[in-house]
Amino acid sequence: MNRRIEVEAVSSMSSLPDTAPEDESAAPVGRPGWPMTLAILAVCLAVVASGWWVARVVLKEPEPERPSPEDAAAFVLDAAERMEAADSYALTFTRLREGRPVGEGTASYDLSGNPRFELSFAYADGPEVYHYDLGDGVPITTAGHGLQIPEEPSEADRYLCSAMFGSAKLREIAESSEDLELASREELDTGAGDVTALRYEGTFTAWVGGYDSGTGTNTLESLEGVPFTLWLTPEGDPLRLAYGTSTGLEELYEYGPPPA
Repeated sequence: MNRRIEVEAVSSMSSLPDTAPEDESAAPVGRPGWPMTLAILAVCLAVVASGWWVARVVLKEPEPERPSPEDAAAFVLDAAERMEAADSYALTFTRLREGRPVGEGTASYDLSGNPRFELSFAYADGPEVYHYDLGDGVPITTAGHGLQIPEEPSEADRYLCSAMFGSAKLREIAESSEDLELASREELDTGAGDVTALRYEGTFTAWVGGYDSGTGTNTLESLEGVPFTLWLTPEGDPLRLAYGTSTGLEELYEYGPPPA
């Protein structure tokens, strides 16, 4: 681009008409003086720079290629990242022990909401606990002991009182499962009609949050080798997750759009 602009500039100079009086000799043709050279160079650099700026504005980087559903770990991790990048989401989950319901929870996130994130869990034989994130990163819990704002948040506080709770299970599967695989493509009844779903299976390390009503603190337990079944849309949005442990603990997650 530099070479073309310079040639055009010099060429247009050489084509200027000779305006010298007839009784005066025309100025000898040759290289322009250094002031003119600097002026031409400045014009060239300005044009090149503006062209680069326009290219940066107009041309966009291509969208990164989405992983294939057959690349199970990458596809599930991509689903977690899609959920984390969303402006809002909602999910519900049920917890069972030996087949008996022991509690149910609801989580919702809205980037522009106040609170920004809310997770409630009603224990069948205990209090209803609420976890909040107001958007300032300070975890808040309310239950039978009243409002709790820890000076030094624990890992359990951060897990339960953060919008990252929505994608936590997906990340746990993608990052800890060594036998994760795409088992089948099938029609899944979501309650709002059948949808095409990709079913993934395997085992993973599950983190299970809870609440100790005796101490008034949040808890977090790690369970290894937990069998699971996960359903995602072909686009990578989570639909349903079911898992159960050898200790009799089971959880069923239902993912969906935020409530209207």
